[in-house]
Amino acid sequence: MKNIENRYVYKLALGVIILLAGIVSATCYKYEALSSFLISTGLILFILTAFRLFRQGDLPDRDERTKKLVAYGTTYSWLLTLVLISVLYLVNYFKLVEFTAEGVLGILLFFMVISANVFRWYFMRKGDIE
Repeated sequence: MKNIENRYVYKLALGVIILLAGIVSATCYKYEALSSFLISTGLILFILTAFRLFRQGDLPDRDERTKKLVAYGTTYSWLLTLVLISVLYLVNYFKLVEFTAEGVLGILLFFMVISANVFRWYFMRKGDIE
């Protein structure tokens, strides 16, 4: 933990720079959408990098086991997303709910991200794929 890798330093610095750019944009130029996007992006980048840095400590970022577990989690998420697409198609076909393109894309985006992280967490807790 004493010797922080350069990539963590660069990501932390980039997060702070983007955050400051958003604050300057909000105070000087009054671009609400751009300002909130920059502030959110800077905070997310900074917080995620800090959590990753402190959580892993001296452990390697990626090894063969971690790559295998992430690949399996992503595959399971992808397959479950295909099932969700089929369900959404049937719901739309039988006119149970009227979907917009934005709604369907939003549902799929959040579902894929959340399910991939849930499967990754599950396989990490389990230890290995059998």
